Amino acid sequence: MPSKGVQPAVLALDAPNPLPRLRSPSSPSPLDWIPVVSLPVQCRLEHFEEGLLELVLQPEHSSSTILRADVQADEEQPREGLFELDGYACTRRIRRRILPNRPQFDWAMEQECLYYERTTEDSEDDKEGLLLLLPDFEQLKTEQPEGRLPYYHPQASALAFRFLPRQGDAALLRIDLIPLASQAVSAALPPNDRLFRTCLALIKFAAKLCTGKADGWTKRIHHDLLVGKEEVQDLYQQLKDKYKWMLHNWRESTDATKHVFEDVAIAAWLIVLWRDMYANCGGRPPGGFVDVGCGNGLLVFILAAEGHQGYGFDLRERKSWASYSSPAPDLRARSINPVALISHALDDSASAASPTAANADLDWPFPPDSFLIFNHADEMTPWCALFAAMTAGDRVGFLNIPCCLHELVGRFERQAYTIPDDYLSSLPSPSPVDTPSVTSSTTSDDRYPLLHPFYAASPVSFSTSSSGASVLGGRYHAYQLYLAHLTLLCGFVPEREALRIPSTKNFGIVGRKRVWDVTGFGKEEAAVAKERVREEVRRVVEEVNRKGEWKARKPEGKAGEREH
Repeated sequence: MPSKGVQPAVLALDAPNPLPRLRSPSSPSPLDWIPVVSLPVQCRLEHFEEGLLELVLQPEHSSSTILRADVQADEEQPREGLFELDGYACTRRIRRRILPNRPQFDWAMEQECLYYERTTEDSEDDKEGLLLLLPDFEQLKTEQPEGRLPYYHPQASALAFRFLPRQGDAALLRIDLIPLASQAVSAALPPNDRLFRTCLALIKFAAKLCTGKADGWTKRIHHDLLVGKEEVQDLYQQLKDKYKWMLHNWRESTDATKHVFEDVAIAAWLIVLWRDMYANCGGRPPGGFVDVGCGNGLLVFILAAEGHQGYGFDLRERKSWASYSSPAPDLRARSINPVALISHALDDSASAASPTAANADLDWPFPPDSFLIFNHADEMTPWCALFAAMTAGDRVGFLNIPCCLHELVGRFERQAYTIPDDYLSSLPSPSPVDTPSVTSSTTSDDRYPLLHPFYAASPVSFSTSSSGASVLGGRYHAYQLYLAHLTLLCGFVPEREALRIPSTKNFGIVGRKRVWDVTGFGKEEAAVAKERVREEVRRVVEEVNRKGEWKARKPEGKAGEREH
């Protein structure tokens, strides 16, 4: 790593180790480089190449004004004649298209990212590394008539990240650039120049990436495990632009920016998930969706406006509800008692499939084959999987985004949680076709394959032993394993996604596959499994009922007055 307190050094125009002139087929004459800044780093060439690859593939991590980069070409043996530097050999070519995070202000651009190596005179093993970033100015003219670089890109014709081999106790990371043709550079860039400040930020970020690779750093939180990043981001941009008017029509006292963009992001993610999950139903849950604890109702409004049938309910009507129109979403003030509802459904299975108006309190709120949404649903959170298990139909699913930590009764106060081994060992194994992919599992123990989709998104260390599967990552992560346990009890395979939303509580627990569907059960075996789930739900609810501690909150406002 850069030594503590070591700051990047500003380079003079005559700094040592100059780069040779860049020769390009499109340039009438060779182009001169301007040294900008350098920083000592404790890493090797392979760490430089790995770290800068992250910068190439995920430029959004270096600038909030970038959405992402789409790779158009990746060649391990690049063709000759692109750009030539005397003494350097091109080892890899990546062409990327950078997309802006603010398309109303910026525009997309394509760029050549070229890796070079150069063997020093001292040692064959001590190579110099180089990454060139070269905007395609001809392509830029198709995006912007003047062919100008967008705001998010350094205002330079070429940018070079350099790795100079170890000299003394550290190697050197360095940035050189070729200024734009319109720029006249006769001295080092002044510290207050925007281009210099950009290079300063980039070299610090690049040093962090390279030294992280040297230290063995691995990514802890993995996104985009259940849906495609590009599809969600593209839809999010469309919806964000479509519903930004809500920022100026916000009726609540809460932060409009946070809530509008968070619900837009959740809506985009759900719509993409449904496209795959309900592909043979037009990408829509057959029974619609139900948003439990819908709050301001914005998520219900967006989903309804995008053509998805469903409704939401909460304890009280919000100011925002009356402001939604075209189409007006179905928003209801209602309180539910999960113990009473599920007990009634267990005693009379017809009530779940065919609700009646005989007793409104016990009307089953979830239509057959509906998708349940529990977004920061407070004390309702742990009941999500149980409601899904008791809802009629084979296409039921749910998204549960936990915030406040509640058990079925009371607060969840445990710092660790263990799913018992005897229970996990009794679970069937998925068929080879449906065996979940464990791209980032933190455990090598494959005794519990139905938990692997949950492990894959883990930001903490899981352990498996003779006692079962445990997590020791603090209350929030232990709580998620508790919810995964309930999900399994209810016959769903627990999966988890780190959602791209402006919230510290951004993990979503997803139930979209039934255990008996991924294990290749026949009809009789599936029927037995379903009955076992039903009895498990009965056992859990009876235990809560015996404790007698569940208190349903009454609706507030006019809906609450009607209760008396």
